[in-house]
Amino acid sequence: MAPKRSHFVALFFSMFAVVLFIFANLGITVDNSPFLKKIFIMEGSQTKTGESIRYGFYSSCVFKDDSVQSCTEKSLTYTLDVDQLGDINGINLDAHSIVKQIVENKVAGPIKAQKIMVVILPAAILAFIGMIVGMMMRRMRTNNVLPTFGALASLLSCVCGAVGIAYGTIIYRNVFEQLARSLDGIMYYYGPTIYIVGVACGCEVVAFGFFIASCFARRAQYNHSYESYERHSFSSEQPSMHQHRY
Repeated sequence: MAPKRSHFVALFFSMFAVVLFIFANLGITVDNSPFLKKIFIMEGSQTKTGESIRYGFYSSCVFKDDSVQSCTEKSLTYTLDVDQLGDINGINLDAHSIVKQIVENKVAGPIKAQKIMVVILPAAILAFIGMIVGMMMRRMRTNNVLPTFGALASLLSCVCGAVGIAYGTIIYRNVFEQLARSLDGIMYYYGPTIYIVGVACGCEVVAFGFFIASCFARRAQYNHSYESYERHSFSSEQPSMHQHRY
């Protein structure tokens, strides 16, 4: 038997997913935020210079001793900046056109696929839609349109989030693995955004399950007036105990 308050559980997990997706989207977007600068997909570092690059979905920033040195322009169509890769290695790529061309060739493939990461934004929007649907739902309703819509929104949000973070992780990892073959001191680390989006996707899976369960917990709305009338009519026709006494 489906839980009687399935839509409340779906609403809770949808709200939690929305909050997590918002943090994932805002990571490395506010330069002077001490909290958001720690939310990134991956960090590539050069041990010789002590500098690193933290990558978000819409921009990347060069850090030295946890202080922001420079950031790229924030954009939905953000692509990897090869000049930043030169900066952390102490190389001015503008003055070394041949080296810059080599670096661009190494990251050409990942750059083409990088734009797919923008699906993380629809993931947040769909999670928000699922949350709104959960707020609108009632156990007693005439149909299952709302929980079905909420289930679809949750499922699509999970898919978009998983695709976005998977592409981001694979792309940046491949970039630094290729650079590590040519340069000494290159290292990379996975960032908290990977786990944040992973938990958000998990919440959406749970929300999807409870939206579906809510379809089976529905109680139809109906008019009780006729039933009430019949009950009162029947009771009024029954003779009282005093009427049977002689």
